[in-house]
This record gives sequence, structure tokens and C-alpha cells, in this order.
Amino acid sequence: MSRETGSRRRWIDGLGWTLLYTAIWALFADGNGWAIGVPSVLLAVGLSLWLGLRSWQPSLVSLPGFVWFALKHMTLGAWDVALRALHPGRSLQPAWVDYRLRCESPRIRLLLSALVGLLPGTLASRIDADCMRIHVLDERQPWEATLIELEARLTRLLPARGEH
Repeated sequence: MSRETGSRRRWIDGLGWTLLYTAIWALFADGNGWAIGVPSVLLAVGLSLWLGLRSWQPSLVSLPGFVWFALKHMTLGAWDVALRALHPGRSLQPAWVDYRLRCESPRIRLLLSALVGLLPGTLASRIDADCMRIHVLDERQPWEATLIELEARLTRLLPARGEH
């Protein structure tokens, strides 16, 4: 790789990490605390670049479908919780289940485990090799088909680009 290409890549990665860490800070700090947030974001960006991590560069073509899928399933999850709160007699069949991961990317696996909790009645507990352990409120719900689709959408949204 030429020096110019490497420099350009670092700038793109730096911008990507800056946008991601700024969005995370804004989300979790409710848009406040920038006196601590700006140095924290800059430190995180510097550390990411020092470690040679590539920033996530989402596929803009896949982004609308992913956002729609995520919002739809978060809404369904909220609706399910509301119904269970209003009708406590609804039957549940809680269980610990194993989901076989299809994607090799550590980033996508990590993001998938974080997003599982936003789906109706699911919560990831750990990943061992190619298996993610999940708690489901009702194993009769189509949790596996939803996870397969979420993993596929994440794979399309964040194509592999020289991961560490």
C-alpha cells in the first residue's frame, strides 16, 4: 500500500470512528456532557487508530432496510412487553437456546449479540466459538428466523474490510 493510500485510509478510519463514538456519546449522554465527551471521543479515536482498527463503513444501500427491520422488531418487542404487562396470565415458555452463528466477523458477532436484546423476548448471554447462548421468553416464538435475518442484514450492512 502506498503512503498516500495509507494516509487516506487513516483519515477515513479516523472520520468513521469519530462519527461512531460521537453518536454513541450523544445517545448515552442524552446530548449532554460534551466537556467530558469531546476528550473521551478523541481519546477513543486515537486509541482505535493506534491499534490499527478499521472503522465500520456501512453499505448505504443496505442501511434503509436494516433500519426498517430494527425499528419494526423493536416496536414488536415493546408491544409484546406491553401485552404481557396488561395480561399477566399470558403463557410463557422461557428457555435457554443456542444459536449457531453463520458470520465469521468478530465485529458483526459482537453487534449481533448487542442487538439481540432489542428483539421481542430475547437476550444474548455469551458467545462460545460459533454458538451464541440466548434466553428467550417464549421458545414457541419465531426467534431463530428473526436472528437469522438480523445476522444476514448486519452482514450486508457491514461488509468485511480487512478486520483485525
